[in-house]
Amino acid sequence: MSLKLVRFVPLFVVISLFMASCGKEDLVQPETEEEITNPGGSVDVIENNVDKNLLLELVNNVRAKGCNCKGTWMPPVQPVKWNVLLELAAAKHSQDMKDRKYFDHNSPSGSTPQSRIKAAGFNYSWMGENIASGPSKEESVINGWLASEGHCKNIMNANFKEMGVGRAGDLWTQVFGTTK
Repeated sequence: MSLKLVRFVPLFVVISLFMASCGKEDLVQPETEEEITNPGGSVDVIENNVDKNLLLELVNNVRAKGCNCKGTWMPPVQPVKWNVLLELAAAKHSQDMKDRKYFDHNSPSGSTPQSRIKAAGFNYSWMGENIASGPSKEESVINGWLASEGHCKNIMNANFKEMGVGRAGDLWTQVFGTTK
């Protein structure tokens, strides 16, 4: 599934207001609306080929059951929700690692997980990041992270309320966060 991420809500709002002001009485409102946060700034469009529903299901199933992270029992915790700003930060980091041919939490230019999340517009009180290289499927990358103590503990961290995952080729970034 291809997903285009756009961090530019004001244009959408202006177009929506324009359409609503045209007097079309037959415009249909969606039954549910997702809250979209726009921190302002430029337009960011990134192609991210991940199955976010499957990733949420895999992560939240483990969080619901609890998990043994390399000998440390992590009890069940609340599910996380998908966050498009964390997805944007994750997708951009995966793409940067692919484009610049490195594999690290910190980029050659000095960006860190913290700076990338802030740049995406996510104001966090808690955050964590997992990266992986090689897996081609969502199940494989989650299983790989669960087999690593630090990555597993990130997945099971009760302080994390939201998640986003980005992929570029075989490079994956999973970002967790909780807003302030």
